[in-house]
Amino acid sequence: MKKLMVLMMTGLLVGAWYTTFTSAVEKPMEYKKCLQQAQKNEEKGIYYDAILEYKKALEYDGDNRNIYMKIAEDYRNMGDDSGFVDACNSAISLDGDNEQAILTLADYYVEQDEKQDAIALLKKHIKKKKNSGALKAKLDSLAGDFQFIGDEYDNISETCNHYMRITSGEDVGILDEDGNSVIRAEYQYIGMFGENGFAPVEKDGEWYYIDTNGYKRRQPDETYEYLGTFNEGVLPAKKNGKYGFLDEDFNEKTEFEYDAATPMLNGIAAVKKDEKWALIDKDLKIITDFGFDDVVRDAWGFCSRNGVVFVKTGEQYQLLNSSGVQIGENYEAVSPFISKNPAAVQQAGKWGFVSSEGEKVLDCMFEKARSFSAIGYAAVQSDESWGFIKSNGDFVVNPQFADAKNFNSSGIAPVLSEGKWKLIQLDIY
Repeated sequence: MKKLMVLMMTGLLVGAWYTTFTSAVEKPMEYKKCLQQAQKNEEKGIYYDAILEYKKALEYDGDNRNIYMKIAEDYRNMGDDSGFVDACNSAISLDGDNEQAILTLADYYVEQDEKQDAIALLKKHIKKKKNSGALKAKLDSLAGDFQFIGDEYDNISETCNHYMRITSGEDVGILDEDGNSVIRAEYQYIGMFGENGFAPVEKDGEWYYIDTNGYKRRQPDETYEYLGTFNEGVLPAKKNGKYGFLDEDFNEKTEFEYDAATPMLNGIAAVKKDEKWALIDKDLKIITDFGFDDVVRDAWGFCSRNGVVFVKTGEQYQLLNSSGVQIGENYEAVSPFISKNPAAVQQAGKWGFVSSEGEKVLDCMFEKARSFSAIGYAAVQSDESWGFIKSNGDFVVNPQFADAKNFNSSGIAPVLSEGKWKLIQLDIY
């Protein structure tokens, strides 16, 4: 009986091996026949039947990306766009290198004027892939398109700390970095929201602080002719025609002896006395002589982004470090830093760019320019029109505006078009 059981088990094993071996031999043969027949059908333009043969082949090799792309190609030849997209997505979903399938589908979307779908596809897979140079290059090639958004204004500032100042007639207000209204234009002056969350405003001759809801929140007991942004523990203020500094509770931290003063940033502010400027540190101590004819400030009054300051001496501008020592060369004109990226400077009548260390990063070749923003684009003028360049100097948005300011981190920039300031939103940023 035992011998019989052994013989039976041996027979079953041999049978299983025979079936497996036969299947392993037959499947590749059938697989090859499917591919060969599909190719013959393609040569005759019989794409539907070619697809059927390729689908049979997938039963033997379901993870073959090339077969899915062949199917996609045949669907495209048939004019079946839905089938093409589905086949591409099937190829993309497989493990391994799916870059070519992604690029093929992205190209299709671009051809179909569905650029946003191409952008979304590329961004999705760039996030997933560690090495996505080809996908990034493709995405960069699509950059430059934009849409006008929001309302028109008499002026719009560049973004600072996620906010833009708008001017309508004689009044000013605030937009957020996405172009949404935060504070409607009803003030004669409005400053940046400080580290305490409040912005200084002037309305009907009265100075006080408001929050992002527009509610009046802080007002000193004394009367001041100006209140500045509270930052790094102090705020500039003006009393009896002179400037000094207050703390958050409006206690005086310095004498009111200056003709002008900037808000503190990166431990540096600037003060003016007797027509000359000097720099002060976080302790409100003078760190340079009163030897500068001007200190360059951004649209919100700050002078020391990145811990460096542009100053003017005579007819030349210099870049100073936090100790007040010059770094870099002399310039005919400058634009303040608005990000960690290079600032615009003028030499020999043309504009180029320098780093915070004073190193030239782009030669002076433009008619006019503004400093690079956080997303790596800069507004420049060429042939009397403004556009935007990338860090290598190539245009990403061709010159077409009467004036332009730089893009913020949301891909939004103010431009002057048809006599009004408007916002544009980049498709890619």
